Amino acid sequence: MYATCQFLKASAAICQAAWAIHGEDARQQSADKGYLTALSTELHHTVQSLLNTRVVLKDEVSALNNACLKVGRDLVIRLDRAKEFVDPREIWTQDAIEALAIRLVALMRRYKAINPGSDVLRDERAFPCFRSTTPRKHQPVRDDKRQFEKQIPYESQSSTSTFSPVPESLAIDVRVLVSSSEPKSAPVDLLNEFILENLAFKDMHDREKNVAQAHGKTFEWIFGADGRQGKVENEFRHDFSAWLETNNYGPIFWMTGKPGSGKSTLMKYLYEHPATHALSRKWAGALPLSTAGFFSWASGSKEQRSKSGLLRSLLYQFLSVNPHLIPRTFPNLWTKIRTMTSKERIALHLELDIDELLEAFQLFMGAALSEMKICIFIDGLDEFEEDHQELTNFFKKYSLDGSVKICLSSRPWNTFEAAFQTTGPSVKLQEITQPDLHQYAIDRLRENAVVRRILRNKAQETEALCQAIVDRADGVFLWIKLALNDILKGFDPKQCLPGLRDRLDQLPGELDGLYEKFLLQDQTDTQIAGTATFLLLIEARETVAEFVNDTSASSLTVWELTFALERGDDDYATDGDLAQVPDAFIRERCNDTIECMHQRFAGLLSLQGRQSQNHRPTLKFSDNVELEGDSASIRQLADTKVTFIHRTVRDWLRVVHVRRRLEQRISAGFDPHLRLLRSHVLRFKRPMEEIEHHRRFNEWWPDVTLAMTHSRYIIDDTEKMQRCFLNQLNKTLSWLWDTNADPNDHWAAKAFGFFHVRKKAPPIWHPFLCLATKFGLTTYVSEELDAWISQGNHDVPGNRMPTFDEKATPLLTYATEFLCSRERSIYPLSDPNMIHNLLERRHPINPGPNHGYIDFETKAPMTSWVSLLRHLRDAHRRRLIGYFDTDPNGITRWAEIVRLFVRGGADIDAVVAADPWDPEITTVVIMEVLADTYFTVELEELKRLICKKQNRAPGLN
Repeated sequence: MYATCQFLKASAAICQAAWAIHGEDARQQSADKGYLTALSTELHHTVQSLLNTRVVLKDEVSALNNACLKVGRDLVIRLDRAKEFVDPREIWTQDAIEALAIRLVALMRRYKAINPGSDVLRDERAFPCFRSTTPRKHQPVRDDKRQFEKQIPYESQSSTSTFSPVPESLAIDVRVLVSSSEPKSAPVDLLNEFILENLAFKDMHDREKNVAQAHGKTFEWIFGADGRQGKVENEFRHDFSAWLETNNYGPIFWMTGKPGSGKSTLMKYLYEHPATHALSRKWAGALPLSTAGFFSWASGSKEQRSKSGLLRSLLYQFLSVNPHLIPRTFPNLWTKIRTMTSKERIALHLELDIDELLEAFQLFMGAALSEMKICIFIDGLDEFEEDHQELTNFFKKYSLDGSVKICLSSRPWNTFEAAFQTTGPSVKLQEITQPDLHQYAIDRLRENAVVRRILRNKAQETEALCQAIVDRADGVFLWIKLALNDILKGFDPKQCLPGLRDRLDQLPGELDGLYEKFLLQDQTDTQIAGTATFLLLIEARETVAEFVNDTSASSLTVWELTFALERGDDDYATDGDLAQVPDAFIRERCNDTIECMHQRFAGLLSLQGRQSQNHRPTLKFSDNVELEGDSASIRQLADTKVTFIHRTVRDWLRVVHVRRRLEQRISAGFDPHLRLLRSHVLRFKRPMEEIEHHRRFNEWWPDVTLAMTHSRYIIDDTEKMQRCFLNQLNKTLSWLWDTNADPNDHWAAKAFGFFHVRKKAPPIWHPFLCLATKFGLTTYVSEELDAWISQGNHDVPGNRMPTFDEKATPLLTYATEFLCSRERSIYPLSDPNMIHNLLERRHPINPGPNHGYIDFETKAPMTSWVSLLRHLRDAHRRRLIGYFDTDPNGITRWAEIVRLFVRGGADIDAVVAADPWDPEITTVVIMEVLADTYFTVELEELKRLICKKQNRAPGLN
């Protein structure tokens, strides 16, 4: 790690020296330039040291070394190229220096994490570029590149936000709108609804609804007329009630407890209890009271565990009941949308980033606190993915006003202990729930008829047994629940009361020990393999749902699992006919799946009913589900979702030795993504509803998106099933699609834009293959092309496809559609492997980089190579390319794609035509601008490669 440390110090010195060049003193600038040159020698040595040590490094040390090496090599190029410039600020722009500083701080933190005792870590304030408050100076631009940097009326060159090119038709509409003397405002209610809809997210209330209800009469003593005799419980009851109804106890009430101690259950109980509102109303007095809550969940979607999700949820709740504050909360957005037409608002893609949400929350609080009191309940601070210190500062900031109360819960971590020890009362949950645990144990034992009979007339022995259970639980509700499940499940009535005590004594005293016993010690290797199967399927779906940003699909349903578990379903997926399944089949398969789930996971997985679109719960099922009856109930059973009963289960399953043992038992040839692809095919082939031909593409699209994305993640496909499953998916949906007389009509064509665009564009030949290309299914696309080429047949059997139109968009263009984009999309970034395979497989739909076609949207002549160059030009203007990029999916990836095109015969003399945002430009100038802006090894090599093919020296126009 010595070489890494030396590199970080040398590069930090270069960063600060580069910033000094932007000073006012000309003589000092000259001196700083000379100092910068001297520092480059030391940097060369540290980069060489990194190269010499990289072969002996492993794991996170190797990853840090490689990231430092990437930055170092780019720095060397920038320093060497600086000699060509008269003014060093041309190459050391403020944007580049700030990007370098940010990158170095991140690398230093990674180094500090590996070497906690090191002094190499510098705070952001150590870099002068982070302290500057002076306005940005004009950045010098080389004359021969000015045309590429031309500013446009729709976007400031200094803007750092992403920008979507405005179609010419929309630009005209905007001009007409601006010229109108008195724009017509939309109704206020309509604007309020628009903003609230953009704040809401699908699973906003799911965690709260799925938190277990308090058992029986537990927690009722908190608001009861008669307090318990226990001193701690009475103190909590008094403190919490007094905190709610007065200002005498501080603004924050912090509840902490061990994992599984029931924090979320208590928070839900308090948040929803009428007494909480009644006491808060006393505090509010004559002012209105607004209450909101948020239940974070580390195992949920990003919005459920992030500060952005917290802010969106709180703003949504507050503004829903106080809509008059929306214009003051979002003043700029309100002004923007109030004169938009309905069509323009529908087309507006609004994504509020964290800074915008923070500003909105601050504006709301500033406006609201002058006219109301606010009470907030936040559960699970430890489950947020952000920096917890920053999170505590956020809550403390808004609790300073006497008009705000905040009730928080978390695990007993030092960060929270230090933050909340002086902000108000607090309680350790395990100190107040002993009687509740005792009552729960008695109730659970008495639920069992056999045990109830054994314990009859044995009050003293029963009390001793319950107390022993409570003592072993040590304040953890979840431990008692799981322990009693195990004790009662395996209890032999012949052993009577001593048998119950023996089973209790055999159980581990910690949750992790219980999990180890249930999932590893008590199961055979074959059973452990079944457990691993469930786990990998659950994780595979979470990965895909996160990628496509579909939080509603992050948990598998019972029906999805049913078609993913059984190996014997392969035959029906490949050869079976499309047919509606009877209720008896659904019930049998679902109950078998649920039974298998309970056996393999010992109750550590639970079932939760689907949430409706208005975020209200529909139906919840207990762990033992057995539904008989009408079709609606059976389908409801199939739609229930499978989730972990608690975060600690997931945390334990991620422990290295646990994970290794599970993966070692997995069946050979098992791939969870391949199984879930098959599940999607089977659910289309064996629908629960009556089969009909229709054109409701949107009903299929979510499942198609998941199926195609699962396909991209497939690794183990030794039997080559992926291609067969995907073709069956296409065949099934093609049969279901209600086709019209148009020979170009195909269900997958709907994924390529609006009808009025497709109607005027050349036909999409084989839309499903083009869609697979956009989804990055490299193996599938290659196998399809190989099959057609080897058979000499370019038609697609079974599809109503017309003769190939040479004007149709080729596969290479679809494969590079997401070349440099940083925007969230269901489609992946362009893959060099896909490009390599397409360049190797020529076909009418894939003729090569220079094949001319008609652009799908602009209707202008185009080639795949020129389209790629346009993406690069656009990405540079929109600042989608980062300085000192260490991400393998960044410059390194797309530069390799460009190299493949050039080596594959791309026309290096090609010219990119002017558009509304950029003038005409040649291939060489594009490459030189990129190389002379970002100064990376890859771009320098590309520039030399293109210049070599043109037989010219780099830098000569």
